[in-house]
Amino acid sequence: MNRFPVPFKVVATSLLTGLVVLISLLNLRDRSNWTDPWDGVLWGETAHGLQAQEVSPDSPGQVAGIKEGEVLLSINARQVANLGNYSDLLYWLGPNSAATYTLKGPDAATRDAPVQIGAKRFMTRTDALRIVLAFFHLGIGVFVILRGSRLPRSFHFYIICLTAFVVYFYRFTPKWDGLDKVVYGFSFAAFLLLPVLFLHFCMRFTLELSGGRSRAPLLYIPAAALGLLHLLWLSGHLVDWGLPRDALSAQLMDRIQLIYLCAGFFIGAILLWRKRALARDLITRQQMKWVSYGTMAGILPFSMFYALPFLLGARPGFAMEASMLFLGFIPLSFAYAIVHYRLLDVEVLFRRGAAYFIASSLLLAIYLFFVLVLGRALEWVAPEADFLVICIAALAIALLFAPVRNRVQARLDRFFYKDRFDDRAGLQEFARMLTTEISLGRLSRSVLERVSKTFQVETAALFVADSCRPGFLHLTDELGLRMSEYTDSLAFSEDQLLDRERPSGLAGVDVPNRLHRASPVLAMYGLHYLQDLNLRGRRIGMIGLGELPRGKHFSSEDLDLLGALAGYAAIALENASLYRSVEIKALELERLKIYTENILESINVAVLVLDLEGKITSCNRAFEELYDVPREEVRDASVEDLFAPDVIASIHRVTGAEGWALQSISNIYKLYLQNRRGVSLIVNVSVIPLMDATDQITGCVIVMDDITFKVRLEDQLLQAEKLSSIGLLAAGIAHEVNTPLTGISSYTQMLLKETPDHDKRKTVLEKIEKQTFRAAEIVNGLLSFARMNGSEFGNVDVNQLIQESLSLLDHQLKQCNIRLESHLERSLPRVHGNGGKLQQVLINLLLNARDAMPSGGLLEIETSMNDSMVLVDIRDTGVGISQENIKRIYDPFFTTKSTGNGTGLGLAVTYGIIQEHGGRIFVDSTPGKGTHFRLKLPTQQALSA
Repeated sequence: MNRFPVPFKVVATSLLTGLVVLISLLNLRDRSNWTDPWDGVLWGETAHGLQAQEVSPDSPGQVAGIKEGEVLLSINARQVANLGNYSDLLYWLGPNSAATYTLKGPDAATRDAPVQIGAKRFMTRTDALRIVLAFFHLGIGVFVILRGSRLPRSFHFYIICLTAFVVYFYRFTPKWDGLDKVVYGFSFAAFLLLPVLFLHFCMRFTLELSGGRSRAPLLYIPAAALGLLHLLWLSGHLVDWGLPRDALSAQLMDRIQLIYLCAGFFIGAILLWRKRALARDLITRQQMKWVSYGTMAGILPFSMFYALPFLLGARPGFAMEASMLFLGFIPLSFAYAIVHYRLLDVEVLFRRGAAYFIASSLLLAIYLFFVLVLGRALEWVAPEADFLVICIAALAIALLFAPVRNRVQARLDRFFYKDRFDDRAGLQEFARMLTTEISLGRLSRSVLERVSKTFQVETAALFVADSCRPGFLHLTDELGLRMSEYTDSLAFSEDQLLDRERPSGLAGVDVPNRLHRASPVLAMYGLHYLQDLNLRGRRIGMIGLGELPRGKHFSSEDLDLLGALAGYAAIALENASLYRSVEIKALELERLKIYTENILESINVAVLVLDLEGKITSCNRAFEELYDVPREEVRDASVEDLFAPDVIASIHRVTGAEGWALQSISNIYKLYLQNRRGVSLIVNVSVIPLMDATDQITGCVIVMDDITFKVRLEDQLLQAEKLSSIGLLAAGIAHEVNTPLTGISSYTQMLLKETPDHDKRKTVLEKIEKQTFRAAEIVNGLLSFARMNGSEFGNVDVNQLIQESLSLLDHQLKQCNIRLESHLERSLPRVHGNGGKLQQVLINLLLNARDAMPSGGLLEIETSMNDSMVLVDIRDTGVGISQENIKRIYDPFFTTKSTGNGTGLGLAVTYGIIQEHGGRIFVDSTPGKGTHFRLKLPTQQALSA
C-alpha cells in the first residue's frame, strides 16, 4: 500500500503557493511604503532630446514654469540624454529635493528653471485593479482545487490561476533590491508561461484525454524564444541590431509581449470553439460552451479597449486599465465548467479545507522550528550552513506533508461521523460482497439494513422493475414501514414514485445511479428519496430512503458511497431476478430489428409503410432520395398529404379499397408523379398488405421502383429501331427511284437545248427539270439518311466546322436580316467523328433556324466543355415549336414547313448522325420566343476512357 497517497506535485504546488503569497505580501508592503520623486512633467524621447509633452496642473513642473515643447538639457548641470538618465537623476535626488533644470525652448534659447521635486505614491488605482484581479484568479483556483482535486484538468487550471496571480499582482519597485529582483524574475517568467499554459489547457480540456498532450512541448518554444529575446535586450546584446536599452525599445518590447499575451488567449478561444463544434458528449458540449463564451467575453473587451489602443500609441489611462477586469471572466467560466456538474457540499469543503489548514500549520511550525531554532543554533557553529538548513527543512516538509494530512483527515472524519465512520469505511467492501447473493429476499434485506445503518435513516424500501409491466416497479422489501398494510397494489409507476416537478437538486446532469426526490405519495409513508439502481443504462430498481437525522442532507461523499452500493446492488438484483434470459431475448429481438432495418435501407427501391389510417410509420433511405423529403418530415404524416390526389386515386382504383386495409397485392405500371422538387418521375408501384404474427392486417407497404431512366432508354431504343427500319426502306426506294429520275432529267435537258426561247413548250420543260431536281434532292436525302456506315472517322475541330458552315450560309443569313453571334471556346478539344456528317448536322440546324425567322432575328451559336463532352448550343429567336410537335421532330418526313419548302428528313438525318457519333441531341422550344438545340459530342479522351 502507498504510504504517501498525496502526489508529490500537490506538495510542491502547496509550497510554491505559500512562497508566492509570501513574496506578494512582502512586495505589497514595499510598494505601499515607496514614493517616487515627481516633477509633474511627461517627458518623451525625440530627435532633439527629452521634450515636455504634457505638464500636469499644480505640479512642480508647472510651478517652475516648464512649458510643453521645451527640451530638457540637464539637471543640476548633469546632462540628460534619455529617459534612463532622467530617471536615474530623479531617483538620486529623491522626493522633496531642489533641482535646477536647464531647458531649451522652441526658439533655441536656454534657461534655468528651479524645480522643487515632489513625491508621488508608487501605488495607484491601477494597482488596486490588478490586485483585485490577481486575488480573484487565486481564489477561483483554490476553490476549484478544494472543490474537486480529482476532477479532470483541475490541477492544470490551478497552475494557470497561480501564474495569473503572479502576472497581475507582482510589480517591482525602483529601489531594485533583492526582493525586487525576485519579483521581476517571477513576474516575467509567469508572463511568458501564462499564454502557453492557457493554450495547453485548452488543447487538453475535455472530459476525455485529447491528443494535445503529445504536441504540448512545442507550445513552449515561443515562450522560450521571447524570454531569450528579452534577456538579450536587457543585457545590451541587441544594440547592434537596432534595439538599445532605451525607452523606445522598451515600448517595442512591451508591444511584442502584449501581442504574445493576446495571441495566446485568442488561439485558445478559437480552439475551444472548434472543440465545441466537434464535441458529441452532452457534458463536454456544455463545458465547452461556457469556457468558449467566457474566454471570448474576457479577451475581446481587453483587446479592444486596452491592447489595440496601446498598440496604436495611446497612453494607458485608468479607463483602459480597468478593461483588464474583463479577464476575470476567463477563470470564472472555466471554474464553472469544471465544477458545475459536481455537488457543492459546504461540510465536505470545510473538512478538506480544515485538514489542509491544520496539516499546513503543523508543517509550517516544523519548518519554522528547523529554520529559526536549529538555524540560529547552527549559525554559531557554521554560519555558512543557512542554505543547508533550508534544504533539509524543505525536504522534511515534502516527506511529512502526506502522512500528516492523511492522519488529520482521518481524525476529522471520525470526529464528524462518530459511530458511522466504521460503517462508512466498510460500505464499499460490503457492496462488493453483494454480487455473491442470489436470494432476492436476503439480498433486499441486507441492502436495506446496511443503508439504514450507514446513513442512520429509520425507513427504507426496495422497489424492483416489473418484467411484465414496463415502466412499473413493485415493492420487494421494506424497513421501518408498513406500506403493504395500507395499500392493495404493491406496483407503482415511475410517475407515482418520482417527484417530476421538484427535482432533488443534488445532481446537475443525468448520471448513472442518480438520487431523486420521492413523490408526495411515498412521502406519506416516510420515504423522501429514491436511489436509482441502473445496469447498462437500464433501470432495474430503486432504493427508497427516509430523511436523514436532524434535517441533514446528503453530501457528495454520501452520494459517492450510495452510488457505489447502488451499482453493485443492481448487479446482484439482476442475477437474483434471473433477468439474464430475458435480456438475451431482448438483444436477439433488437438484432433482428436492426437486421431488418438494414435490409430495408440497403435495397434501392423506395419503401413506405402505412398503418390502417393511412399514417406513415416508416420509410427507407431510397424513398427519401426518390421523393426528396426527410423521413422525419413524413413520419406520422398522412399519405394523402404526401402524394398528389391523382396518385392516391390511381392507387385506390387499382386496389379497389377505400382505405388501406388491403386483401391482396396490387400493381401499377408506369405511374407518373412529381417529387418535392417538381421533378417528373415514372415509377412502378406495388401495394402490399402488412400483417402481424397473428395474420391480422395492420396496414400496407407501398413499394416504388423508379424506372424513369429505363423508360427514357427504351424510348431512345425505339427511336433508333424506327430510324433503322425506315433507313433500310429509304435505301431501297432511293435506288429504285434514282434510275428513272436520271433518265427524265437527262431527256428534259436535251429537249431544253433543242427548244428555242420563243417556244411555249420551253417553260413547261423548265418546270419539269426543276421538279426533277427536287425529286433528286429528296432521293439524295433518303440515301444520306440510310447511309450509316462506311464513313471514315477522325479527330475533328468543331470550331472550324462551325466557321466553315457559317461562311457557306453567311450570304443567306444576311439576306434574311438575321444577326449572328458566335461564342466559341478557344481551348475546345477535338471530337472523334466524320467532318462531313457533322457539318451536315450543323448546316441542317442553321437552315432550320433561318427558316424559323422569316422576318429576321438573332442567331446564337456557342461551344463549351462539360464533363469530357463538347457542347454546341444553337439558339434562335424564331417562331418556336409547339409541345405536341416537339415529340415528332425526329420522325422522317415530318415537317412543319409549307409544301415545297421541306422534305422532313433534315432532323431525322441529324438525329442518326449524332447517335452514330455516340452523342446526344436536346431541344428546348417556346412558341413565339425561339428554339434552343444542344449537341453533346464525346471527345477522343472520353471514348478512350
